[in-house]
Amino acid sequence: MKTRYKRLRLVCDRLSSLEFEKQLIPLEELLGSTLEDVRQTSVTDDDDHGIDAELFEHDEPTGADESRVLADHLDRFLELFDSAQYEEAAVLAARSPRGVLRNLDTMEMFKGVKEPPGSPPPLLLFLQALLMTVPAGEELPAALSLQLALSALQHGAVQLIIHGINNNRLTFSEDLGDELTEHAQKNPGVANVCLALATDVYSACRLRRKTALSMCRRGLIHSAADFMSHCHDLTAEDCMWVLSLSPSLVLIQLLTAPQQGRAAILSLGVSCSSLLADPQRQQLALQLLDSCVSRGQGALEEAMLQDVGSSVEVWDDVASRCSELNRADLSQAVLSVLLDQSGTRVLSPDLEGGRLMEHVFL
Repeated sequence: MKTRYKRLRLVCDRLSSLEFEKQLIPLEELLGSTLEDVRQTSVTDDDDHGIDAELFEHDEPTGADESRVLADHLDRFLELFDSAQYEEAAVLAARSPRGVLRNLDTMEMFKGVKEPPGSPPPLLLFLQALLMTVPAGEELPAALSLQLALSALQHGAVQLIIHGINNNRLTFSEDLGDELTEHAQKNPGVANVCLALATDVYSACRLRRKTALSMCRRGLIHSAADFMSHCHDLTAEDCMWVLSLSPSLVLIQLLTAPQQGRAAILSLGVSCSSLLADPQRQQLALQLLDSCVSRGQGALEEAMLQDVGSSVEVWDDVASRCSELNRADLSQAVLSVLLDQSGTRVLSPDLEGGRLMEHVFL
């Protein structure tokens, strides 16, 4: 009891001194800086007589002010924590007055101890308690949200993240989405769930290309292409970045096809040239050209003429690279289209594209 009293007096004296000196220091910072001092406080023989006298002097209660309530809460938390009652300590910290223990300093305390045999990790208990006690309309700070996700993923508690995201209790960030994506790649059993969560996070953060990439990795190719076609701030480089990380013939076919009288999102020739220059993506370019040829006579010619973003030089580069890859058939098909054009035959659906193609083949 005397040790407890001395701890209480330490906190109260610190609060009183700040009030007297008119210092404006956040209460969370104050408690964080004195937490270790309080834990190490003990009663010596020299303190014994003074404490007895002071207890007698203050025998009659004068009312519990805020500082005393906070000090009592802190002391109870330390008692539970020091006795390895981590679940009770976690709940008490999560419900601390004014949220003074809902911070990274307290998290580090739980992170630094090991769980008793057969018990959940103390860090996960604390983060779970934080999540379940978030006031309505509020979110956990970004740093704590990320730590909760990391701990939950590490211990197979994905449902905890689902609860936090679906109930808007976590602060979304690119780092949070990246951690979910990385976990999905390493754990196929929960890949679809984690990628779906990552998609929601990226979308909320307006990270367009990562949103599209997550959709592609879930197999939602048509949805991803439609999403990309409606993102006006998504560049051709962004689209190629998605393709480089999630190669898909269907996706590049959709992105290089004209959209209801509008130019395609990606230039067919430029895309093929870029992919052929990458040894790991060459086959995707060859498959794309093969798909054009396989649609029948004149299909490749029509696709090339509709491609307003590629010059003769680009298509000549495509033909040359196809030849180097022992695909003389594709090289010849591209060169035949180039040689057949006199500059007067235009198949582009819009007038501006027609003028461009006429200029290209002159």
